[in-house]
Amino acid sequence: MKRILTLAVLVGLISGCAPLHPSGCHKTTATGNCSSGRWDDKDEWGAQARAIRDAINAELADPQSWKGKTCRLHIQFAQDGTASNITTSEGNKAYCEALKSAAQKAKFPAFTNPEVYRDFQRAGFGMRG
Repeated sequence: MKRILTLAVLVGLISGCAPLHPSGCHKTTATGNCSSGRWDDKDEWGAQARAIRDAINAELADPQSWKGKTCRLHIQFAQDGTASNITTSEGNKAYCEALKSAAQKAKFPAFTNPEVYRDFQRAGFGMRG
C-alpha cells in the first residue's frame, strides 16, 4: 500500500511540473496563457508582437532618451492592422505620451491568422525604453 501511495504521489508531482500544452494553444509554459504574445515567443503570436513593437519603436522620437522607462500601451486593432483606441497606463508619463504618439503614426502589419487576430484584437503591451 505504501508503494502505491508513493508511486501515485510521484506521478502527480511529475505530471504537475510538466508544461501544459492544450490542443490549439501556443503557450510554451505551464504558467503562460494561450494568448500571451510575449516578445520572445517562437511562434506567430511572438512574431506579431515583435512586429507591432518594431513599428512603434520606428516612429518613437529620440528612443535613446527613454532608456529604463516603462509604460503599458493598449491598442485595439482591425484585422488589416489599423490601430484605434490607443491608450496608456502604468508607467512614466512622458514615455507613455511618446509611445502613444508613435503608435498613432505607426503602420502595423495585417493579421493573417484569425487566431492571432482574435488574441491581439484588444492588446496590451509592456513597453520598455
